[in-house]
Amino acid sequence: MKLVLFNLREDEKSALNNWIASHPEVEVDVHSEELTASNKHLLEGKDGVVLAQNKPFEKEVYEYAKEQGIKVFATRSAGFDIYDLELMKELDIKMTNVPSYSPNAIAEHVLTTALRISRNTNKIQRNVEKHNFTWNPGILSRELRTLTVGVIGTGRIGTQAAKLFKALGSKVLGYDIYPNDAAREVLEYVDNIDDLITNSDIITIHMPAIKDYNHMVNDEFLSKMKDNSILLNAARGMLVDTKALLRALDSGKLLGAGLDVYENEGKYVPKNFEDKEFDDELLQTLIDRDDVIYTPHTAFYTETAIQNLVEGGLEAAVEVIKTGTSVNVVN
Repeated sequence: MKLVLFNLREDEKSALNNWIASHPEVEVDVHSEELTASNKHLLEGKDGVVLAQNKPFEKEVYEYAKEQGIKVFATRSAGFDIYDLELMKELDIKMTNVPSYSPNAIAEHVLTTALRISRNTNKIQRNVEKHNFTWNPGILSRELRTLTVGVIGTGRIGTQAAKLFKALGSKVLGYDIYPNDAAREVLEYVDNIDDLITNSDIITIHMPAIKDYNHMVNDEFLSKMKDNSILLNAARGMLVDTKALLRALDSGKLLGAGLDVYENEGKYVPKNFEDKEFDDELLQTLIDRDDVIYTPHTAFYTETAIQNLVEGGLEAAVEVIKTGTSVNVVN
């Protein structure tokens, strides 16, 4: 069996080498660059592709993959919205993801961000840097146990986030078009999303990237939120209208926002722009604000998650090649 793996990062090498050592029957051709039309020849003679793309590739890549007998594209991620699932279905190429690699990693990040915003740590640190050590209403905070947290999307990650907030004493509400019993143990479902928006002091979003949800957090959504509330998004950037969010922050409607994702992040994450031109004024505005905590899609970024993503992608590819399908097929 021959696989080709793209987008290898330094932090993935240990997990990859361990997997290869324990699977001598599988040959893995490894590349650090992403898959594009210019290097599609690397698919020649392979049975499957394991990758972690940050942006879509050209239609000719899919067609060339079909010609070469590629049976599967296996992404080392939960998200798969950048791939052309319909075209792959037409070409009889399976697409797999890793739906659950460490829900706890993302839930921990969300909780950490909520605490940092609610306790005004950015504002306090700025004051300290100016040698202003006063206590004042601008840094007076609320305890999480006095707040209501609304979880939009109660799958694995949303449910784990609810557990962590519940453990600190918060009341937790949930909204999902597909409620589940595991979530019911730690949260109270509401019948419609407006009930959650208007009754939550903190809203954390864990929805998938679906076209119908594009900019679901817009001016109307934000206007319904409680005054002095907090918005957290560790799901997908396209869910939040960034300009609308900035308007809500500027008006004083929100206390703050925690964003691990940004709607135009594909050009920048995960890349180093220290010595390069950076011309995204919208993202720079988010970075510069005391009431915003922006992290470059790192909520998942733990040792446990990286190992599970590498192994999950490889195992799904092998499963499809051997059996023709996998529990993680998404098309």
